[in-house]
Amino acid sequence: MKRTTRKSSIGLEEERNSLSLNLWMTSEDNLVGNFSTRFSLPSFVRRVEKLTDDQRTAIKKTGFGHLLEMPTQTLNKNLLVELMERWSCEKHAFILLPGEIVITLMDVALILGLRVKGDSVVLKEDEPFSDLEKEYGATISNRKITVSSIENKLESIGEIANDDFVRAFLLFTFGTFLFPTANGKVDSRYLSLLKDLDNVHQMAWGAAVLEDIIKWLSKRKEMNVQYVGSCLIFLQIWSYEHIDIARPSLLDCYLTFPRACRWENCRSHQRKWITTQFKELQENQITWELQLTSEELEIDIIKELLAAQNGSKPEHPSSIISTIDGDNLIISPHMMDKQAVENRSEREVVREGHRKQENNLERLRAPENAEVLTYATGCPSSSSCVLDEPKEQLQHPSTLKNSSINFTISVEDDLKTRYQLLEEQNMKLMEEIDKLRSENNLLRGQLLSSQQLEGQIIGLNKEVNDLKRDNGHLRFSSNNLVSRLERLILDEDINATGEM
Repeated sequence: MKRTTRKSSIGLEEERNSLSLNLWMTSEDNLVGNFSTRFSLPSFVRRVEKLTDDQRTAIKKTGFGHLLEMPTQTLNKNLLVELMERWSCEKHAFILLPGEIVITLMDVALILGLRVKGDSVVLKEDEPFSDLEKEYGATISNRKITVSSIENKLESIGEIANDDFVRAFLLFTFGTFLFPTANGKVDSRYLSLLKDLDNVHQMAWGAAVLEDIIKWLSKRKEMNVQYVGSCLIFLQIWSYEHIDIARPSLLDCYLTFPRACRWENCRSHQRKWITTQFKELQENQITWELQLTSEELEIDIIKELLAAQNGSKPEHPSSIISTIDGDNLIISPHMMDKQAVENRSEREVVREGHRKQENNLERLRAPENAEVLTYATGCPSSSSCVLDEPKEQLQHPSTLKNSSINFTISVEDDLKTRYQLLEEQNMKLMEEIDKLRSENNLLRGQLLSSQQLEGQIIGLNKEVNDLKRDNGHLRFSSNNLVSRLERLILDEDINATGEM
């Protein structure tokens, strides 16, 4: 008897991805940096479409409910590979022409809708081998679970919404969407975190996703690996949100949460075109920090992160760090590099300080300030400058000190003024948004009223047609009656004439 095997949809999807990748590599063989991936958003979306209402409710309780709204998106590999080439392993940031930009926890929360503050996601190397791992086919020597076997388990569970379903679905989510690896397998130690499902929603899964992305970007940069893991669709949407290159259109519903759901599918662009766009990138094409909408400010995970930031807690996750072990990642606790997270704020302060320094130096060069400074060069910070002065002024250090203090105070005052102006502009924008929302509601009401009037008009037209039809019947009946009466009268006249 021959033994037959059936390939799952994951296997078929991987074959299609491999074929399309080969074709892509052939057309772009003059460029470097092509990559492959086991990330499979279409497989995840198809699995979500099969869920019952009870199963959706069960997943929402674990904190992964927003992922169920994910639409099908195609990976723009030309865009992603350009981002990967610009990754700095030392700074944990993308080095672009206008400056450095990092991925933050707020980006993860807004784009994926996952919690980024909470219990750490830790896969312990000394985690005891459990019966749950054995049920999924893992062994002590090989604590890995294939995505295809998880998919088969979900098929066997069917429409049941029990704990086994939740664990299997989350493992499937890890393997295809959030934490895909190069070998297409899921670490069975995740089951230790899913043993008590009541605690799953308290974990910082979003922080774990961010750390996994950083580790894969660094692994790709340092070792030039062919297969790249992590949640690549997040990286793509992050690029849409922050960098105006190959950005598709927004869907009609602009305030969709999470933000991964508000973008249309990517459009095809040649690799050379994207490379040129990055080389010519301007600062006005970059959104350094995402601005929250009023709806997003009401989301629990966003409020939790903002509360942590206002409490002077670092934004970087204290969740996981991965060390390279072949094609896999071994995860252990760590504290994320503060410098990578603080790069952006420092860069913005320096940039703003330089602009203010130039303005103040122009004022210092004016005639009324000639007795204090005659020429200034090389101001590396807002608090000190290297001054080229006449020899007679070198004898008055107190004058230079006072000038430096006044210079610093002026920069700080200018920054405060600019901040106040930005706050006022923000308030005006919020008022305009409220007005537009009110007008939108009014127009919606008018539209509903017009639709109701149209329905009434249609009903009246129907009644008019019915009355016309009834009138025609009555007219026909009355004509028949008149004809019969005329015949009766004629017959009576004839009879009367005959009797005479």
